[in-house]
Amino acid sequence: MLKSTVFIAILLVMISCGTTLDKRGAENITKIAFGSCAKQWEPQPIWNTILNQKPDLFLFIGDAIYGDWDGKNVFEVNEMTLERDYNQFNSIPEFKSFQRNIPIEAIWDNHDYGSHNGGVEFEKKELTRTHFLDFFKVPINSHRRTRGDGIYSSKIIGEEGKRIQVILLDTRWNRTPFKLDTLSMEERKEIGKIGKYIASEDSSATILGYKQWKWLEEELSKPADVRLICSSTQVIPNQKGMDEWGDYPLERQKLLSLISQKTGNNVILLTGNVHFAELSKFSTKTKDIYELTSSGLTHVNESYAKAPNKFRKGKPFVNLNFGLIEVDWERQLIDLGVVNKMGIKRILYSLELKIKK
Repeated sequence: MLKSTVFIAILLVMISCGTTLDKRGAENITKIAFGSCAKQWEPQPIWNTILNQKPDLFLFIGDAIYGDWDGKNVFEVNEMTLERDYNQFNSIPEFKSFQRNIPIEAIWDNHDYGSHNGGVEFEKKELTRTHFLDFFKVPINSHRRTRGDGIYSSKIIGEEGKRIQVILLDTRWNRTPFKLDTLSMEERKEIGKIGKYIASEDSSATILGYKQWKWLEEELSKPADVRLICSSTQVIPNQKGMDEWGDYPLERQKLLSLISQKTGNNVILLTGNVHFAELSKFSTKTKDIYELTSSGLTHVNESYAKAPNKFRKGKPFVNLNFGLIEVDWERQLIDLGVVNKMGIKRILYSLELKIKK
């Protein structure tokens, strides 16, 4: 009787805190949803659509809140504004129901980091880290709370032969400042360029920073059958001049080379940020690397989708959306999909799994 009472008490605590995933030893998973960009003042019925897909896990890949902007004005974050904005997000009934039922792993982008263009120089990152990790119920003893250079994280889920590694990269904490394009807005428009940044060839310019790079190499050396590498900003597309890895070409090439040379075949990049969805493919001598982008949960931008992407497969999807990764362990296939707010899959690409026996 006592054991039953203790078990029920523990279960109630887990429920009150939201659903979480154990780092290792969890059941094999077959369906992972992901998304980005949610304005906390906007309605968010899409959470019901995601819940209806019954994913084993949801990956929030940036801009869970817009913490430095209210839709009209940019402002400097503080304790009061962060508490207000996270409370507003937490009051959305569809999200509250979703969070009670589906495990969530999250990484930030610029707006939940707390500064639109902010990177390594942002002075309030410790404050925004605390609020972000508290909101997503990251354990108080997690290394993500104490690391001196970011909130990056990795988990391996499932048994041998069905292990999925989820890597969350922190693209904000260590990022050096962007290099501004000298072209005018009109000149950029003529060549189809949306953003105001230009690629920097400075060898000291970085996105991840030395320690995170070292950590990533160690993580990629661990045995896994499928790897999902999550970056809040796009990696393969590099022509928009927006907040993307293309602004740091040496960092971009380093990541793509690391994936090509140091990992197995089943590696997929998951990204957000751009306010539309697309699938990109980058080919090396040894493998094809796919990147599925999903954005946004509350808003989209047609002009961003019109920017060129020579790596794009198919057409961009400009509607509210979330990404869906479905792994069929029996048929040895991975389906990459983007789903609209009505639950209809709009982009689908099937990859053949290659698992060492």
